Amino acid sequence: MGLLGVESHIESKKIVEELNRYGFRARNERKISIKTKRGIISFIVFDIMGFTEGYASILSQKFNCAALEGGEHLILGEASAKLWEEAVKIVWPDGESEIVSILIHDGFLDVIVPTENVIGITGRVFIGGFSFKIPISGEDMDKIIMMGKDAIEKIEKIVNMYGMYKVLSSEAIDKILEMEEKKKEVKEEIDYETGFIIILKEGKISTIPISTYIASLIKEDKIDKAKDIIEKAPDEIKKDIISFLNEEMEINKSVGDKKYAEKIAKFLENIKKHS
Repeated sequence: MGLLGVESHIESKKIVEELNRYGFRARNERKISIKTKRGIISFIVFDIMGFTEGYASILSQKFNCAALEGGEHLILGEASAKLWEEAVKIVWPDGESEIVSILIHDGFLDVIVPTENVIGITGRVFIGGFSFKIPISGEDMDKIIMMGKDAIEKIEKIVNMYGMYKVLSSEAIDKILEMEEKKKEVKEEIDYETGFIIILKEGKISTIPISTYIASLIKEDKIDKAKDIIEKAPDEIKKDIISFLNEEMEINKSVGDKKYAEKIAKFLENIKKHS
């Protein structure tokens, strides 16, 4: 698919009529801005089915303004190498011209990214058979997150390569930050029947004995939390926990962490007072 256009102050109807004269069917009219050596220029452009080489010069002379062309003749690099750039040629009425890169095609990351030289062209990223516009919207980011770890890692690689604000909308950035916060959350479920605590952290599930967990809470000075768990435990489980803590205290008194042993002793004394 080729591209032809002229400066945006020209009426689009006149541009279409001129393109029709050359046998072109103009499709997908839109406005883009290109950073050139003569400053940023706004163009009305159309998708063209056919070979466009040389027509920017013709259009520039016809309308006495800058015109552009794009197509296969303006591919920079080898498409077979999986990393190449798509450019446009700008031609001015005085005959001067400039080739400007506008899109990066990255076959390694399956992404098409607009360069810094263009405003108004949408990039795309391809993940799991789906195509998403760049910058990625908040709604599309939700879909990508639902696709799982591989999809998220792909977005992270693209962001690292091409920059966060080029690849992600502000809403998508918020979604990622929200996801990272959720990863930090620790969810716990106490199963007094089995004597274990189920812990969900960073998407991973682990189980540890309640007695071991309470000991770790005491060591970290999370006394209120440890007290709450033991107070809600059935008598049999409570006895097992107290027995374990007594053993832990005695071991640490002699060959371990004496401060930790003192914390356990203080905790057990407190439990005894309120039982």
